[in-house]
Amino acid sequence: MAKANIVKPNGTKVTFEGTAAEVTALLEKFSGDTKPSTSIRTSRSSKPKAGKKARANKKKAQSRNGPTGLILGLRDDGFFKTRKTLGDIQKKLEEQGHIYAQTSLSPVLIRLVRAKGKRLRRLREKKGWVYVH
Repeated sequence: MAKANIVKPNGTKVTFEGTAAEVTALLEKFSGDTKPSTSIRTSRSSKPKAGKKARANKKKAQSRNGPTGLILGLRDDGFFKTRKTLGDIQKKLEEQGHIYAQTSLSPVLIRLVRAKGKRLRRLREKKGWVYVH
């Protein structure tokens, strides 16, 4: 299979696949009002699909997004070496420019406490719960 991409003057992008002869015919037909953005390529020369390892690495990198990733980043930086309250965690994230309500952070912290790797520990104090690594 051959594949071709066309970008029309108005910005519309068109991609089509077929045999090399079909793609060549379509490119010749549309060459008057469009410009091909890439040359024709067959599926043999296209990039291989990502395997399990590549998908796992991508997933691992994406896990750093959102409050879970931010809290894990704080843990990795040593923020949880001393006991921290939910308010302390919220203030630290706000200092970094990430504003979350305590009601949004609490379930994330619970998930990190319950995780198999015991990413955080939760201790009961007179004031309330504190988190430590």
